[in-house]
Formats: sequence, C-alpha cells, structure tokens
Amino acid sequence: MKSKILSLTTLTLLVFTAGITSDSAFDLSTQSDRKTVSVTIYNGGIGLVRETRSLNLSKGIRNLRFEDVPSQIIPQTVRVKGEDAKKLTVFEQNYEYDLISPERLMDKYIGKEVTLHNEGKEKTTSVKATLIANNGNPVYKIGDEISLGYNGRVTVPTIPENLYAKPTLVWKLKNETEKEQTLEVSYQTHGLGWSADYILVLDKEENNCGLNSWVTLNNNSGAEFKNAVLQLVAGKVNLVSNQVSSYAVQQRTVKKTMTKEYAEADAPEFNQENLSEYYLYTLDQPTNIGYNQTKQVQLFQSEGIEIKKYFVFENLPMYEGNEKNFNNATVKYIFKNAKKNNLGRPLPQGTIRVFKADSKGRQQLLGEDTIDHTPENEEVKIRTGQAFDVVANGKRLSNEVFKLSRGDKSTYSAEIRNRKKEEIEVRFYASLWGDWNITKSSHKFTKESATKAYTDVPLKANETVTVEYTVETKYH
Repeated sequence: MKSKILSLTTLTLLVFTAGITSDSAFDLSTQSDRKTVSVTIYNGGIGLVRETRSLNLSKGIRNLRFEDVPSQIIPQTVRVKGEDAKKLTVFEQNYEYDLISPERLMDKYIGKEVTLHNEGKEKTTSVKATLIANNGNPVYKIGDEISLGYNGRVTVPTIPENLYAKPTLVWKLKNETEKEQTLEVSYQTHGLGWSADYILVLDKEENNCGLNSWVTLNNNSGAEFKNAVLQLVAGKVNLVSNQVSSYAVQQRTVKKTMTKEYAEADAPEFNQENLSEYYLYTLDQPTNIGYNQTKQVQLFQSEGIEIKKYFVFENLPMYEGNEKNFNNATVKYIFKNAKKNNLGRPLPQGTIRVFKADSKGRQQLLGEDTIDHTPENEEVKIRTGQAFDVVANGKRLSNEVFKLSRGDKSTYSAEIRNRKKEEIEVRFYASLWGDWNITKSSHKFTKESATKAYTDVPLKANETVTVEYTVETKYH
C-alpha cells in the first residue's frame, strides 16, 4: 500500500550537511581510508574479511561511524584493534542497518512537521503539516483538518540521526592520541562463496585427457573489495553461522556480472599450503571482488592424464519376467590423482564437465558430475550418463530356501550385449545382502563392500556375454 501512495507523492529530502554532521563527537570512516584488505572465502558461504584503515581521530570519547561494510556482516564476529591498544579502547559497538528510504523517513517523521508542496501550472503552493500516521497511506493534520494522503510533493528538513545511508558499524571509543593511526578490523560475513569448476577434455581414444580447473567466486555480501588479497579455504569447515541473520539487509536487485581474470601476460597463480586439516589457496596478486559479481580465476591446468572408461551395470533388476526389459549401462570415467599421472594435488569439491571433440574438431559435452574434496593419490570417479549401445538383462534362474537355517541359495544370470563397433570393458555389480558367499560363478568377482561385489567383463564389438553366479545367503 505504501508503494501506491508514494507513486503519487514524491518525497524530497532537503538534506543540510549540518543536520548530519553537526555533532562533532562523530567521526566517519569510509573505504577511501582503507589501506589494505584481505578476503578469505570458505565453501560454506561465509567470508573472513581483514582490513586496515588510516584514521585521524579526535582525542577523547568519540563515536566512530565505520561505513562500507557488507550488509550481511555478522556483527558478533567484529574485532577492532588500534596501533596502540592502550591509547584506543572500544567500549560499545552497534550495527546500524535502519537505512534511508521514503517509507522509513515517513515513519520517522510521524508526529513531526513536514512541508507539503502542490505544484500547479503557474505556481507552487506550500503548506506546513503534521504527519500523524503512515500505515499504508499517510495521514496529515493541516491546520484544524485531517488530510487522508496528499497529491503532491513532501519535504522534510533533515535526515534523523538514527537513519543511515548504508549499513554502518558504530563504535563508542576512547582515543588518547591525536596523530594519524592505523585501525585493524576483521569480521565474518555471509554472501561470499566459492566453488571449483573442472573442464576435462578426452582424446580420441578416451585413454588420456586434459584437466583445467577454474575457481568461481560469488559476492552477494553487499560490499565490494578493491585490490584485495584473495584466499580460499578448501575443506569441510564446521560453521555455526550458516544461517543469514534476521538483521541482514534485504538485497537490492542488481544485475550480476561475470568476469574471467586475466590477460595472459599477467596471469595470476594460486599458491597452495596446508592449513591445519584444510588447504589454503592464496592468489599471488591483488584482485577486485565486485558486489553482485561472479568471478572466475584459473586454479591449474594439467595435460597427459591417463583415464579409464567403464560401462557399469549396478543394481540391475534380477528377477523373473525381466527378460524383455533391457537396461542401459552407466558410463563412468576413473583417473588417479597422482603425481605420476601428471596430477597429485588436492582437488577441491566442485563440478566437473567432460568434453570430447567430434569429427570436425568441435568440443561436445558428454556429461557432468560433482566430485568431493579429493586428496592426492585417491581415485576420481565421474558419471557422465548412460550408454546408448551397451545394454543388459538380468534374471534369477533358481531359488532354494534352506530348511535347517535362515537363508537361501539363488542362481542369477545377466546377459550383457555390446552393440558398439569396438571392444569395451563392462563392470558388472552383483547386489548382495546378509551374510553372503558367491559359491559358483562364470567370472571372478571382487568384493568391494559388505553389499557389493563386481567383475570386469571384456566384450568384443557386437558381442554378447552371459555372467552367471550362485549366492548362498544366511540371515541372523
């Protein structure tokens, strides 16, 4: 309702500088005072900001307005430190997020005098009025009459002290030196996140690949950070503050931008180091992190990685009457994250996309998957989709229930068909339960877990192979 009346009534602010800054006990700091800033971003959507600002504070008990902080700042994480802790003491902190808007100004002027302007064709008339309510439509007292709304322009003399143009930290402090000093401030904020994105390009035979990794940053914190030292923490850090606080300012709708850094001549690199149980990546040159911006920076690029392609049948239906319903194989690629395989580095959690060139050399997307944080010397397994030309049917051939104990013996058969024009290898999984034992099989099975065993089956072009196995299962 307020938006409707405001479309008819234009609220003009007659802002007098003295009205805002007349109290000499207030000092103001903006990002123009900033000397350095560093931003550490975690996977959980939280960032740690550390900045220094050069300030020339007046001596005595002061109120410092510290502006240009994120609207999603977590106030209870703020830490302030002066050059000399004995000469600068912070007594009290407030996070002010009651921001200037037409609606809030009208609310603040309830019971106070405003000026109403009626702009006619020849002249503009003005009248003093008292705003007595602003619930949906403003209500004014003009003289002895009550006016329900007003079709004109409204002006107020000044901005109340408890309204702010932007989210602001306000500190009450005691300063015992009049010389310029450096203030160190650190805080956590919501709205900063990062993820790893991987581009995997297969060669023609799909035996080797190249892997290119990009870091994707998202800044929806409500602030920008220019010339920032950027650091990323890879790993699952336990974060209590994983919910945006109720006092976080509602974000404005702003067009997002996406940039990729940098020119080849000055391409940055991430330096990697251990940080307790995590990995820390530090960009070797400052970067600008814009508000409502998605930025990509290359993490690494590797070539000549050996990769293995599997056609996998897992959880194949193995029951009577399933002979007519074939199932397509799942396509999986597996490579070892090892130095001898031209990798051997921590791979942060992210999305991996697999490409292969067509007959004209154009790269085509084969599929995408997610990977977890993967340490060195572990395997990376990627699922890209289902194979069109590799199918199978499963069925149970026999079942015998034990009479003297709880259990049974069943024989299963899986017919695997390769309709491709090339030789392939299929990994077939037997789904098992209870205390099981494969007593007889046409192929050798390897136990993978308490409920899974697999066998790798080579198939020539257009070949059909049948896998049979008998399982004895006991139940406790």
